[in-house]
Amino acid sequence: MTTRMRSTRGVAVALSIVAAATAWDGLQAPAPAAADVSDFSYRSWDVAYEIDTDADGRAVAEVTETLVAEFPDFDQNRGIVRGLPKDYEGSSTEPSNFSVTDASGAAVPFEVEEEDGFVAVLTGDDRYVRGVQTYVISYTLRDVVLARDDGSADEFNWDLVDFEHEQPIDRFGATVSFGPGLEDRLNGNARCYVGGAGSTDECEISAAENGAAFSVAGIPLGPQQGVTVAIGLDAGSAVQPPSRLPNFALDTLPLIVGSGALGAAGIAAGSAIRLRSRRKTARGTVVAQYDVPDTLPPLVAGPVAGVSAKTVPAQLVHLAVRGAIRIEDGEPEQGWFGPKSARPMLRLVDPTRAADPLDERALHALFAGAEPGTAVELPESDEEFAERMQKLEAVGTAAATERGYLERVHSPRARMWGWIAIGLVVVLGVLTGLALAQRANALPAIFLVMGIVALVAAFASVVKQRVYTPLGAETREYLLGVREFIEVAEADRLRVLQSHSGAERRDAGGVDVVHLYERLLPYAMIFGLEKEWTRVLQVAYEQHGGYIPLWYAGLGASSMSSFGDTISQFTDSLSSSVSYTSSSSGGSTGGGFAGGGGGGGFSGGR
Repeated sequence: MTTRMRSTRGVAVALSIVAAATAWDGLQAPAPAAADVSDFSYRSWDVAYEIDTDADGRAVAEVTETLVAEFPDFDQNRGIVRGLPKDYEGSSTEPSNFSVTDASGAAVPFEVEEEDGFVAVLTGDDRYVRGVQTYVISYTLRDVVLARDDGSADEFNWDLVDFEHEQPIDRFGATVSFGPGLEDRLNGNARCYVGGAGSTDECEISAAENGAAFSVAGIPLGPQQGVTVAIGLDAGSAVQPPSRLPNFALDTLPLIVGSGALGAAGIAAGSAIRLRSRRKTARGTVVAQYDVPDTLPPLVAGPVAGVSAKTVPAQLVHLAVRGAIRIEDGEPEQGWFGPKSARPMLRLVDPTRAADPLDERALHALFAGAEPGTAVELPESDEEFAERMQKLEAVGTAAATERGYLERVHSPRARMWGWIAIGLVVVLGVLTGLALAQRANALPAIFLVMGIVALVAAFASVVKQRVYTPLGAETREYLLGVREFIEVAEADRLRVLQSHSGAERRDAGGVDVVHLYERLLPYAMIFGLEKEWTRVLQVAYEQHGGYIPLWYAGLGASSMSSFGDTISQFTDSLSSSVSYTSSSSGGSTGGGFAGGGGGGGFSGGR
């Protein structure tokens, strides 16, 4: 037996229709401010379903609901609202032929509104009603008999009363009768379920002598309790609508096309990745390197090394250890809850120490032509500053290409398979559109996801790929050698410096090593090793007690023990200033059983 639960989200949307209508009516004749239109009850709720087949063999139900409501003896309600879901297991029930009368058969004014998969019948007009009122609501539904998934039977599996009503029902009763087109197809199986949505409690359902009618009588229901019946028929008793029948063109073919698109996009993406990987290697070996040439400032070294994070903070530290600027501690500010942490300051010292055009570009982004001695505070939340720094990062990435380290080329194999994938996605898009229009199941959503994934991968593969030139691959391996030098133990680093090539330029036991270690700090930041490298620097500073790192004012002997924490806080401040963006966010947060059939819907006061 195919089952499903009521959608509380859909009900909430449908109830919003009711609320809107009530509010509009309230503008015409205001109700008391404290009025609650749901504060009433039902003396009885009786339904009668007459089910037969039409000329095409499809099931049609003529439904009559008799609701006896008891309203308070003051102006609160103008009537009731009865909502019906339009869709049932992939097909529209096409609610139609509505009429509303009272107990005497006199017409009752009503309106019908549709929205978000529901049809709402709003009884009454601007006039208030009091006391006991009877509403006889009649309508027609189509395709109410469903073929079981296993093909063993057809079923009328229906929620005879909704599970969203907030009012108690003193007595609920129902009759379900089958016409000539179906009465001989009943297989004798019938069940009734009662209670809240999901309940498996059974209620009594009795069959008439001729076996063509069933009844449920005398059931009291509390708020949000309902009744569901499941009545079995022989397989094939009712012709199913096209939207429920298997359709190769709308169900299977899109899966085949989508799988082909994903496969082609996967080949294309793999080809592009292989191209980038193949161009990464020069000699294939990484040798520890203790120095970085002036032509590789962090802004360009990061993209060449394949690391994009922290290039701007590393560039600023690079300018400091080179003597172009100095890092200083700002003055603490008084906040609401005591002194606030001071923001770091950057002071322009000697612009001539900017050895590379990118160094000069960074100085200009910070100081914009100011004179030596000028100081700027690192802002905590300044979009304009962050935008300048992010542009500086983009300049470094572009420079990696302009200087011949990277280039953009096509992968012929990736382009071929990428365009094949795009063509298949176009076909998939057409089939998905048809499926959305004609099928009410989850498959179109699956097709859509397949198409989006394939399209993104395909487009990423047909465009030019950023790959290393021979110079770029060699330089990348050189920078990886710098990372290896930073990562090895101190004894190994000194051994490198005392080697034939290292001894030519460095005194492995003197202050030159301290300068060297300082100059490698920005590159340690690029590789995410700044905390490890600051510990190495701290040891080096402590071994040379008279040495003061002028690039970071205030790091005297008294504060050297906290050097690692100080640098960590500074780099965190740099990173937050560089990446700051203002934002705002909001959102909200969203066998058989009772509530497992079609029908149901919602109801309430108006």
